[in-house]
Amino acid sequence: MFLKLSGLIFILLLSSNAYPQNKKVQPEETPVEVKADFDRNNNQSVYRDPQLTNEISILESNLLSAKKTGNTFDVLNIQKQLDALTGSVTKPGDEFPLKLIKPEEIQSDNINIGLVTPVTGTKGVATCTEQVGVTAGRIWTAAVSGPQSGATPDQLRLCFSDDGGKTWIEKATVGFSAGNRMWQDQIDIELIENSSGDKFIWTAFGYATNNYAGQYRIGVTIVRITGTLDYAGYTLNWPGTVNSNYYWKPRIVSDNEAYSSNPWVYITTCMDSAVAGGYYSGEKVAICYSPYTVSPVFTYKATGFLGLLFRYPVDYYVDIAYFRNGGQDSILVVESSLEDSSRIILAKTSIGSFISSSFATYAGNISSIPDKRAYQAYIASAGGYNNLMIVNLRKYSATDWDIEYYLSTNGSAGWSNGYVDYRTNNSTRADIIGFRSAPGFYSCAYSEITNSLIPVTYCSAENNVWGGIVAQMNHINTNPYTAQPRPGIKYGPQGESCFAVWTEYSGSTNVWASLGCSGTPRTYKNLSFNGFIEGSYNPNTNMMIGDTIRLYLRNSSSPYNIIDSSKARVGNGGNGLFEFDNSDNFVNYYIQVKHRNSLETWSGSTLQFVTQYNSYEFSSDVIQAYGSNMTQVDNTPVRFAFYGGDVNQDGTIDLSDGSLIDNDAINFETGYLPTDVNGDGIVDVADAVFADNNSFNFIGKITP
Repeated sequence: MFLKLSGLIFILLLSSNAYPQNKKVQPEETPVEVKADFDRNNNQSVYRDPQLTNEISILESNLLSAKKTGNTFDVLNIQKQLDALTGSVTKPGDEFPLKLIKPEEIQSDNINIGLVTPVTGTKGVATCTEQVGVTAGRIWTAAVSGPQSGATPDQLRLCFSDDGGKTWIEKATVGFSAGNRMWQDQIDIELIENSSGDKFIWTAFGYATNNYAGQYRIGVTIVRITGTLDYAGYTLNWPGTVNSNYYWKPRIVSDNEAYSSNPWVYITTCMDSAVAGGYYSGEKVAICYSPYTVSPVFTYKATGFLGLLFRYPVDYYVDIAYFRNGGQDSILVVESSLEDSSRIILAKTSIGSFISSSFATYAGNISSIPDKRAYQAYIASAGGYNNLMIVNLRKYSATDWDIEYYLSTNGSAGWSNGYVDYRTNNSTRADIIGFRSAPGFYSCAYSEITNSLIPVTYCSAENNVWGGIVAQMNHINTNPYTAQPRPGIKYGPQGESCFAVWTEYSGSTNVWASLGCSGTPRTYKNLSFNGFIEGSYNPNTNMMIGDTIRLYLRNSSSPYNIIDSSKARVGNGGNGLFEFDNSDNFVNYYIQVKHRNSLETWSGSTLQFVTQYNSYEFSSDVIQAYGSNMTQVDNTPVRFAFYGGDVNQDGTIDLSDGSLIDNDAINFETGYLPTDVNGDGIVDVADAVFADNNSFNFIGKITP
């Protein structure tokens, strides 16, 4: 089995400097013929006498009727009858043990980059976005990480973002049992949701037992993401499985867009059965009729989805899509690099016969260049529509791999071919995602092998037309080998925007999210701030009246230029989270604090960001301010605050500030005013006290 991986590694490690010089203009989209050179299922179909075939056909029809009425109980009963006739197996999932690891705390249209989660040894990432209900637009990212061996378990972490991917919250982290190791870049994700009620995230992944020395299997985790956290893990167990069967590279899809209240989940995977001289290879499939639970039952197809092929070890791929054409619900499976290295194989079936047919319909193959390899083909749809899009690598030369596409707008009856990316680049696997309820809208993300910065590259299609390429969405090298970039969906006030998740190349550390379609990629920095305002602080409650503050990050050396600024509301406890997008790691900055009627105050020392997050607390000690320029406002606990009363913001609290307060007090001014020093909404003598006292003591700003 490891021979399969060596072919891929060889391709990717070839020098990226030997680009061909005679590459021509990108070809236009053209029709492509679906060819059926031979019947893949020939001589492999299971014989069924006419009466049995008729019984199965009636049950398949009844199965679809039960689905359309939402009767899951009848669906399962009918499937049990089909099991008895076809050899398929329906049973509860075989437990894949998971252990909950305590979640971490909140980590608190230019391209901007947010840290999803800090991890080491990332093996794969995947993302999905809620599209209905009160949390529509919430982005989820799953990441599996862990060592290659030893006692430390692999773990799957699930995080979400409500601000388009800038900041993330960990929902849960679950650890695998000892020795179970996920294969690199073998992860796929599917969101099961309705406009109300619980939502679930299904994650499918390939793993090996005994620290990669044992069996190759497919795992599924299910996490309820609404209400009380609930989760479970399962190993898919096809009938007749033996130790010489190898299952890997799973893909998962559902018909959730068309059937929100009673969706089905469909899973396909590569399967190799070791025999003398080689392998019998092809696809295996399974289905779940009741995915709104963490305790589902699975139904396994007894045969391959298509007839198996005898082959020496080859590195092939499969993917799966649900679509609807003329009212018929269908599944299309694409296969690349198994029959022939240049062909993409198409196989389809009705959802009603997905499991019960002896084999799926072999639709044929598509290929734009018969003598050039087509590799790693993935497919996406919009759910209940007839538009389908395939992206794949197409070899131009040993060091030039293009991103090719195949498009169908009639439910796989006809196809056209073109290129997403025809540049002279050594591109890597491109994954694709379709937008539910938006036929013709897709996005894909990929990378390339290069001697310069290894990019996260992104492209999207609107109305089935691929647009301009976002050549670089990352600020540091991404990983083009073990945990490649994945495209996602981001909604915002201006509509959908470019979005991808990816990992760092060095040590496969950290999962990042990039959002936005243009400009120089910038990372967000988040500063957790604590500071109090003298005028509005109450020592009896140990709290203040919350207000808005602006922070500036300034160079640490003269002339102390402003590098970035951020405005945020600081709450009653003096805490606020400030976001910066123009600062860098490992650079020293002073913090300058500005408030509408407080004295400008600088931090007592510089700080630098080592990761995306840092914190600074002014209130704990007077030396936290430059020149110890704060006043003590509380003894228990000991707290210091920014001087109040600099109403005109000239850096000195003096008679001019007192005059402004007196004038507004005489006129009985109220509201959110700079002269309202104590924040009670009324300008009166209570505000003048702060200005008078601080003026008497000649209080002014102190800066470096």
